[in-house]
Amino acid sequence: MTESTVLGLIPARGGSKRVPRKNIRELAGTPLIAHSIQAARDATAIDSLVVSTDDEEIAEVAESHGARVPFIRPSELATDEAPTAPVISHALETLHDMGEAYDAFVLLQPTSPLRTATHIDEAYSLYEESDIDSVISVYPTYDTRWERTSEGAKKLNYTDAGKRRQDRDPEYVINGAIYVTDVEQFLQTEETITGTTKMYEMTERESVDIDTPFDLWLAEQILTEWETHD
Repeated sequence: MTESTVLGLIPARGGSKRVPRKNIRELAGTPLIAHSIQAARDATAIDSLVVSTDDEEIAEVAESHGARVPFIRPSELATDEAPTAPVISHALETLHDMGEAYDAFVLLQPTSPLRTATHIDEAYSLYEESDIDSVISVYPTYDTRWERTSEGAKKLNYTDAGKRRQDRDPEYVINGAIYVTDVEQFLQTEETITGTTKMYEMTERESVDIDTPFDLWLAEQILTEWETHD
């Protein structure tokens, strides 16, 4: 694969119901979004870092921490129901109109503050060194999952044998921290996970995603009490 021009894209809308003003809430002394901005700025894989937001305050915080905010996202792309793909399309199209074209993008959700520059570079290296179209970050799980049915509880996984947890092969959960995607493939499919995909593995601790006040508290404990690797 030839050398690519890579966009780092952080989508950060202003509305958040479970944790109001989540993206700029303080975490370990720094706004939540700043953790992702710093990781992206430290990553060697990313050529240009852009924050897509509908919120002027988030834009100001993002710029103060070193990200570019060259446009404000339309309000219709910042609702609770708005999917991520149109947000990416809007960013790519707007930047293209500004004279900027990219071969690949790295989508970094601001709700993953424990994802580091090392994770970003390793995930991108996996993409760059393989004949693939996208990379997703995941963490392994060995838990059994069940569903309620009219005939009682039904096991959904690890159904072939009653192995002990430590003897099972892992399954993998998408953690939302890193998506690496070929731009041309994305524009054809409007999917971040597209074509041939590989998984980049992180730990469950590194995969904390801020969706509730408890998640914010947990990330605070990890960042201030535990040692994270980079």
